[in-house]
Parts: sequence; structure tokens; C-alpha cells
Amino acid sequence: MSSKFAVAGATGRLGRHVVNVLKERRLQVVPVSRATGVDVITGEGLVDALNGVDVIIDVASWHASDREGATEFFRTATVNLHESGLLAGVDRLVAVSIIGADKATGGFVAAQQVHEEVTLSGPLPSGILRAARFHEFVGQLLDRRQGDVAHVP
Repeated sequence: MSSKFAVAGATGRLGRHVVNVLKERRLQVVPVSRATGVDVITGEGLVDALNGVDVIIDVASWHASDREGATEFFRTATVNLHESGLLAGVDRLVAVSIIGADKATGGFVAAQQVHEEVTLSGPLPSGILRAARFHEFVGQLLDRRQGDVAHVP
């Protein structure tokens, strides 16, 4: 018997890749996103989507870099994933975070600290997978040029 995975944030920058890899490996996948009629913030459709799921992979993300908005997003979404997952009989929640989030002092990456804390303190057995930043961000950095100069970290 193989596991069934729900991917929260399934249509996003990372989620679409996670869904593709799981499907390539012939695993059962439930895409969870507003585009599929499931909202991790309001909880709409979440329990139904998670019924029969063994593992939630949380790659849902906030669209802006502000810490306050991202913190509220992660807190609300993660609590909803835990509560709905518990009601649906899910075995485990795994959240993807960012390498170095535990040392961040501001912005979106610091909001990942809250994401990790809420993930690990919820009722479902949980784990955190920290990943490196994505190559897609290079283009975003270059879009912030000042004339012919691009300042990148």
C-alpha cells in the first residue's frame, strides 16, 4: 500500500514541482490550492480534500516579503492544516522552510520561524524540511536593477 499525499500550495512556485515529482513516482497526490477549490486560510474544502490522505506536504506560501503578513498567513494556514488534518485522519504534516530561517531577524524569512514553530507544536506529528532558495529568484533580483547595475546578495 502506498501513501497518499496532499500538497498544500500545489500550484505555487515550489508546489507544482512537488506535485510533478510525486506523480512521476506514481504516488497518489491531492493538490490543495485555491485553484483546486481548497483554501488553507479560510479552511474551505480542506477537511474533504484531506480525507484519506496520509501525509500533508505544506509548501503554501505568502505572496509578499513583509514579515507581518507572512507571519499571519503561516500561522493561520498551519493551524488550519493541523486541525483539518486531525479531523480527516492524516498521519503526518511536513512543512518546507528556508535554510537559515532560524537565524533570520526580519522579513519573510523571519516569518518562517513562526511557520516552523506552529508546525512542530500542532497536534499532528510533524517535521520541517529546510530548502535552499530557488533559482527562480535570480530573475526577480535582476528585475530590481538601478540602471545597468543589479545589486544581488
